[in-house]
Amino acid sequence: MFSNNIRVCSNAVVSDIESDLRLDANHITAVPEDSFQGLQQLRHLWLDDNSLTEVPVVPLQHQGNLQALTLALNRISHIPDSAFANLSSLVVLHLHNNRIEEIGRNCFGGLDNLETLDLNYNSLKIFPEAIQSLPKLKELDLSYNEIEELPSFQGCVSLQDITLQQNCIQLIDQDTFHSLTNLRVLDLSRNKLKFIHPDAFQSLSALTSLDLSANLLSSVSTAGLNSLNQLKLTGNVNMRSSLSAAGLPKLRSISVPYAYQCCAFIACDGTLDTNEEMERPSLLMHCSPSPGAFKPCAHLLGSWMIRLTIWFICLVALLFNCFVLAATLSPRSCPLSPTRLLVSVLALSNLLTGFYVTMLVILDAATWGSFASYGVWWEGSVGCHALSVLAVFSSEWAVLVLPLAAVERSLAVQALMGKAGALMSCDRRGQRRKFGLAAGLLGILAAGLAFLSLYQGAVEASPLCLPYSGGLTPGLGVTVALVLLNTLAYLLSAVIYTRLYCGLGRAQLADPEQAGSVRHVAWLIFTNCIFFCPVAAFSFAPLLTGTGTAAGSPDMAKSVTLIFFPLSACLNPVLYVCFSPAFRHDWLRLRGRIRLGRSGKSIGTGSSGITASSEGRVSSELGYECGMCERCEAALLARASSSSASSSSSSSCTCRHLVKWHSCPALTAGEVPCSRTEGDWADCGTLSAHSEYADEGDSFVSDSSEQAQACGRACFCQNRGLPLVHYSYNLPSIKD
Repeated sequence: MFSNNIRVCSNAVVSDIESDLRLDANHITAVPEDSFQGLQQLRHLWLDDNSLTEVPVVPLQHQGNLQALTLALNRISHIPDSAFANLSSLVVLHLHNNRIEEIGRNCFGGLDNLETLDLNYNSLKIFPEAIQSLPKLKELDLSYNEIEELPSFQGCVSLQDITLQQNCIQLIDQDTFHSLTNLRVLDLSRNKLKFIHPDAFQSLSALTSLDLSANLLSSVSTAGLNSLNQLKLTGNVNMRSSLSAAGLPKLRSISVPYAYQCCAFIACDGTLDTNEEMERPSLLMHCSPSPGAFKPCAHLLGSWMIRLTIWFICLVALLFNCFVLAATLSPRSCPLSPTRLLVSVLALSNLLTGFYVTMLVILDAATWGSFASYGVWWEGSVGCHALSVLAVFSSEWAVLVLPLAAVERSLAVQALMGKAGALMSCDRRGQRRKFGLAAGLLGILAAGLAFLSLYQGAVEASPLCLPYSGGLTPGLGVTVALVLLNTLAYLLSAVIYTRLYCGLGRAQLADPEQAGSVRHVAWLIFTNCIFFCPVAAFSFAPLLTGTGTAAGSPDMAKSVTLIFFPLSACLNPVLYVCFSPAFRHDWLRLRGRIRLGRSGKSIGTGSSGITASSEGRVSSELGYECGMCERCEAALLARASSSSASSSSSSSCTCRHLVKWHSCPALTAGEVPCSRTEGDWADCGTLSAHSEYADEGDSFVSDSSEQAQACGRACFCQNRGLPLVHYSYNLPSIKD
């Protein structure tokens, strides 16, 4: 009679049934009192999945031989006392998926042989005391209710399986499971457990499976669990202390909140002492989540090859970035150029990345051989979060500054070619203000991205405190966003520089400092993009493969992240120091100032008497306002610092480039001196006389003096309107 749309169960319908009666999946709303008369041999009765609102007490009074009764999936809200009083042979009772809120204290009276009671998916808020009157009960399921407290199970000495999943239980007392010596399975998962008495499981000598997952426990005692085979503790985020395998000789499977806690149960070199190794189970142990490259048991940085490489990167990044900042930001007579401003910003961001690597090195040394004992604490600490913000902020700021540097170089070259627009002017201070503001806004954007990765929880996926962990982590979306943003920045930089070189064609910048700056930014874009590709590939690998793990081994992913993430911060200052002429001038200036500061000497400039404390003043004799150019200033400081006589230094103090400008009528006629840009004359848009120029077959002034030849070349280029560059296919030019 399964699913026959029966609405009322009458005696005429079931009169010919012998032992099994299936009335489930109908629309029965009521069971008349005489429905089961004459069915004395009835053994199994199914009344589930109907519309019953109460237990049919009277129809069941004469079913003394009934062994299994199912009233599940109905609308029963209350079970009265003595509801099953005459069912002395009943073994299985299913009342799940109802709306039961209250159970009478004596509702289970007479069920002396009941072994299985299923009350899950109801609305019980108080544990039913009537259960304590079931001496032969073996399986009890009260999951998915709203029970807050558990009384003692002393009356249920035969219990073997208790399921209390998804309730509101907050604590377990010492006598809750007392005398349950036959209990084998206990499920307390998905509750609100905060405290379990240390001796709560002391009498559970037969317990083989214990599930305490998804609770609020900070610790758990395993005293008395000598027969335990399976232990589930996952989801207890407050359980950060290390666990021990001692006292669990038969444990074969365990799930813990953090992978580091598995180091006490599986073979990890350097994580167990002698006593723990002797007490650890000899058979194969399964522990999840298992430790690995990003969850190390012994050492944070792994192998010695990786460790030595990280040490080298750390040392070079700190030293060279400090050199660049000290040389670039040293006091000078002329305002800081936009190029040097962006170089200093890039060096500052790279220095912060160096600090990040330094902290990893210190952490590796402080937790040497026992990182598992500190891993959980470190990943959730404020220090790791702060280090994550520092790492992401510094790396993203450096990446975002590269397109800005490419724009600055492009505009500077256009100015030299005579194609500059309104964005480039002869006012160096205005240029510096514009690019400084742009760099500051990019820094704010980088800081926002850093805090976004912190908010999304991407940091706690790795002890490296980076969103690049090489797996399907909660912050994978942030990782993908960062990778896409960095890719866009590198593509933009490449497009800008491609247009720059296409615009130059076969032309070459005459000023070596300008040409060196262009090459320097090109090398920066190329190397940073190359170093970024491996990190991006391993970050995208889990999405592409669909396996949740990085391509290749986790050890490879960790090695790539550790090396290539900070490598650009190491190489960027090295490129500037080795290949940029501007650094040589800045370094000479800084070294000269240091020596002069020690010796207390002053530098005089002709008859004007400019000293180290009064550099940059206007010369009344020569009539120029730009002061001394950076090259001559660097050379002058270097020479003055090594000279013992003040006369020898003052004889060559006058800037030869400004003398040429002052003496050249083509450059002085109708022009008012202004602040000079790098590689330019004091007038706007005219290259300095020490650059190389094509003669195009014309003759320069025959005067052999350097000043006359410089003026002749400058006048020739100005009158003809030629660009201030030379071409590789021209005739050999005269060098200043």
